[in-house]
Amino acid sequence: MSRRHGDVAAFRVGTRLHVLINHPELISRVLLHRSCTRSDESRKAMGSFLGDGLLTSEGPLHLRRRRMMAPAFHRQRIRGYTELMCAEANADIASWRPGERRDLYKDMMRLTFTIVTRALFSADRRDDAQEVRKALEVIMPWAIFGATVSSVLPSMPVMVHPLRGKAAIARLNRLVLEIVAHRRAEGGDRGDLLSMLLATRDEDGNALTDKDICDEVVTLIVAGHDTTANTLTWAWHLLTQNPEVQEALYEEVQRVVGERALTPEDLPKLPLVEQVIHETLRLYPVIWTGDRVPQEDIELGGYAIPKGSAVVFSMYVTQRDERFFPDPERFDPDRFSPARIGSIPDGAYFPFGAGVHKCIGQTFALMEARLILATMVQRFAISAIPGHKVRKTLGLVMTPVGGFPVMLSARKTGVMRSA
Repeated sequence: MSRRHGDVAAFRVGTRLHVLINHPELISRVLLHRSCTRSDESRKAMGSFLGDGLLTSEGPLHLRRRRMMAPAFHRQRIRGYTELMCAEANADIASWRPGERRDLYKDMMRLTFTIVTRALFSADRRDDAQEVRKALEVIMPWAIFGATVSSVLPSMPVMVHPLRGKAAIARLNRLVLEIVAHRRAEGGDRGDLLSMLLATRDEDGNALTDKDICDEVVTLIVAGHDTTANTLTWAWHLLTQNPEVQEALYEEVQRVVGERALTPEDLPKLPLVEQVIHETLRLYPVIWTGDRVPQEDIELGGYAIPKGSAVVFSMYVTQRDERFFPDPERFDPDRFSPARIGSIPDGAYFPFGAGVHKCIGQTFALMEARLILATMVQRFAISAIPGHKVRKTLGLVMTPVGGFPVMLSARKTGVMRSA
């Protein structure tokens, strides 16, 4: 639609005006505009199971929560999380065998879920984490469908969960609240995200309630594993299509790491790993669309946009626009090299959003994706299954339909040794 009608295109769904925008300057203005909030419909759809967490709150409540949670994602704190990322990635991949056929999508979903729950709860709550996972497996299909409809077409009514989904939501909240109560009674700082949430105070000295923490924990679990798992899956889809880049990745990791286990200190020396992740997020932004509703009349591209309109934009569309990315359909990690990254216009690449709602876990997610990708490429050459056609579903999260089956081949023999 944006290709045919330009950077500002209007249409109606029922009685509500929708405006599709597709230019970095316009999108940045909307994301940074103080009066533009996420639609009530999309927030209610997600709030049905996320409560009043960062992904669903607005205004003063959102600002207070974000300020309180910021220390949990400070770079020094994330340094501790990267060690468990490395440990879990090595432990999981150590069970893989050359010649195996595996579904990388399922593997990545399992691994990233383990990492985020360990970062939240430390190592002693594995049974609880698995119960949380079971509840989410019931909730997520309905939640994603409802949130997708509301995000793409904010005028549509909010989807309701079936009875089974409502029971799973109740069970999920009960489990998390039990974990929070146990940790409050125990006291102390274990260095995990839950410890930070329990200890944080706002500027008036007020703490988060158990319900507040429950909402944020569920939000972090959902946002912190599904998105990274899909990013890694799409990265391998691209790498299997571009074996020369996969080989260059392997050579980079070998040059820096050799046969020892990867450590967080290695990442600054692996620029191609980072460039592959960013180019993957350009071509396959996991959160591929968004919306904002101006609470006052605004102007965009010379057009008057009345308050209450649904302003819709798409990372997927803008990040594949040839005006901002030459030969946009081509997988080219070098776009994000130091020599070329400066040519990308401000606002043309925004997989983590922008403004007050920019993903608070961006640094965590990028660290995790880079560490897992480097560990995988160090151990195995990965090829796609001949004849399998990868198709994407554009739900709330961009996922591969039917998973992503691959074949593993050994890189080198020998036992991985610790650093």
